[in-house]
Amino acid sequence: ITCRDWSSDVCSSDLEISAKTGQNVDKLLEMVLLQADVMELKANPDCPAKGTVIETKLDKGKGILATVLVQQGTLQRGQAFVAGLYSGRVRAMYDDLGKQIASAGPSSAVLVQGFEGAPMAGDSFQVYQVESEAREMANRRQQLKREQDFRPAKKVTLEGIYDQIQEGAVQELKLVIKGDASGSIEAIGDSVFKMSNDQVRVTVIHKGGGAINESDVG
Repeated sequence: ITCRDWSSDVCSSDLEISAKTGQNVDKLLEMVLLQADVMELKANPDCPAKGTVIETKLDKGKGILATVLVQQGTLQRGQAFVAGLYSGRVRAMYDDLGKQIASAGPSSAVLVQGFEGAPMAGDSFQVYQVESEAREMANRRQQLKREQDFRPAKKVTLEGIYDQIQEGAVQELKLVIKGDASGSIEAIGDSVFKMSNDQVRVTVIHKGGGAINESDVG
């Protein structure tokens, strides 16, 4: 791609880049920083931390871990938070070198330990001053999700689905995908989507990290 594909506000000249080979990525970062300086783009480091979950994974020793991009405020060890449907408390944070750190300011990407459940990539991350308020917000979101996902339970087998597809009774195959890393989950979801054909459409109704539980198949 070139900068001209975006707008004149981004840069004043073309810059060909490649994420595959790394060509000119360093120059692109320099131009982004220059543009941020010119536009005086700054984040407030003194407010409650907010950010976005980039990736989630399950570690056998540390439990659920998520890489969080801090976009506002300063994230500190011990703070309560809500990420997507789940609350938690920052038990530990690690930088890109795997070193434990006590705080992370705006534009920092840190690996956070202390989640009660696995959030999805793209979920919002927000710090709460009171842990009970964080738990209440997470419970409210989970209750709303259960109400939206509620459907009468029905036992389904792969053999039964195949027979119904052959008979033309099923035009849509709904799937739940769970895994130990959100990046892998997204890749599998994209691959499964491409399996749709004229006979049946494949739809992923839920993607998430961690083990499959009753709420996933209910």
